[in-house]
Amino acid sequence: MGQKKRDDTKAGVASAKVVHLWPASIRDDLPTGYLEQVARRVQANLTDLVATADTYNLDLAAEFRIAAELLQKPSDTSHPLQLAESTGLRLNNGTGGCWELVDQNGTVLGLIVAIDGRLVLASTSWSRREVLAAGGAVLLAPFAGLGARAITASGGDTSPPPDPEAAARLDYVMQHPGSVDMTAAAHLREQAQSLAKQYDLAASTSLLPLAGEYSGQVTFLRTQAPDGPVLRELQATEAHLATLMGQLVWDASQRRDHVTAVGYYDQAIAAANRAGETTAMAYALLRKSYIALYGEQEPQAGLRLAQQAVTLAETAGSHALQGLALLHAGEGYAMLDMRSECEAALGAAEAHLQAMQAADPAPGLLSADRLGRIQGSCYLALGDSAKAESILESTARRLQGRHKSKAIILGNLALAHVRQRDIEQATTVLHRAIDLLEVSRGGGGLNVVSGAVRELRPWRHEPVVQDVNERLLALMTLN
Repeated sequence: MGQKKRDDTKAGVASAKVVHLWPASIRDDLPTGYLEQVARRVQANLTDLVATADTYNLDLAAEFRIAAELLQKPSDTSHPLQLAESTGLRLNNGTGGCWELVDQNGTVLGLIVAIDGRLVLASTSWSRREVLAAGGAVLLAPFAGLGARAITASGGDTSPPPDPEAAARLDYVMQHPGSVDMTAAAHLREQAQSLAKQYDLAASTSLLPLAGEYSGQVTFLRTQAPDGPVLRELQATEAHLATLMGQLVWDASQRRDHVTAVGYYDQAIAAANRAGETTAMAYALLRKSYIALYGEQEPQAGLRLAQQAVTLAETAGSHALQGLALLHAGEGYAMLDMRSECEAALGAAEAHLQAMQAADPAPGLLSADRLGRIQGSCYLALGDSAKAESILESTARRLQGRHKSKAIILGNLALAHVRQRDIEQATTVLHRAIDLLEVSRGGGGLNVVSGAVRELRPWRHEPVVQDVNERLLALMTLN
């Protein structure tokens, strides 16, 4: 294959997240020991692969699930698996415990590796750095082009693909903005919701261009729409997209660009207020509290914003949002070393979790896993590392899918181990966190992991600490 065609192939991977594999003749560019690391990660993270797809209702081709099941079998199985008669593809044992995707002629098309808790098909001629730079080349439906039918663990179909008629209608409306209607407005909201679902799965830099495009479209059409239901739909979508843009910008900047993020949250609050969307307004306000708490390190300001979000969420009738806001208020109290107030807020949040119902306006914002994550962080801030370790360990064990969140949990768990002088366990957990960060690139997780590594400085001459330092340095060079 010529160089130009290969370059085009790589470009397609980054943009479409579909790997166009080609026969590879060399494997020397894979770092020493990488294949062994991949084999370990494949065995450890298969559950996360399926859980992620099912939790977020994403396409997962039947052949990919078959591959996952095969990889769960003992590594000494040597027989190939015929994936499907129509494809002629099979899996063979590869070097170092990896698996090779082989066509009907016996040509190795690519390696199955694991990055960010998900199985990935990567060309054998790619280095690990190239795979990561292409966004991990993640395939949640790798054989869809060959007619594979997407399935879920429950046996039902996944969400339907985007409506081409609605997309065509939006294209027309963008050229003739005076004709904006509910079809175009609803399509934009659906696209915004779909994009938001990917936040915890993908690097924020990969989501920013599309989020920015949708945001620009909504803002433009909102200025053209007459007063009425269409305008309110556009305003509500503007609020959701501005909040998402704030999240993405802050995360992509490794939680450094406070000003831009706050500007987006203020835009979201104004749009939600115009649309009468109290829940969206409360969530954007709560997001502002995150910047004060975790970015600017201003716990009193963050606590005040979180308390305001609690009040708004109560008006909206959302137990989920009230509980989430109370959790972050609790963390504000913890940063101020106010243990009794912190525990009272955490207890109130747990009560809201128990009272939450399916009809809640924001049911996805609060869960037992999120409760455990912030409880653990609070006890770390209060200096109770042993209690933090117990909470964070159990939370990390049951959490599947939310990779950015899990990296934060693991980073805090490592901190708990460091502060109890358990260096071996701390470095083991840090390797797990870096596994997730290598593709998700979550700014929050990266900051927490970096903080844990800094606290390992007294043991910097230990080989296990040096290994973690080298991995973190490599990760920072990719960001």
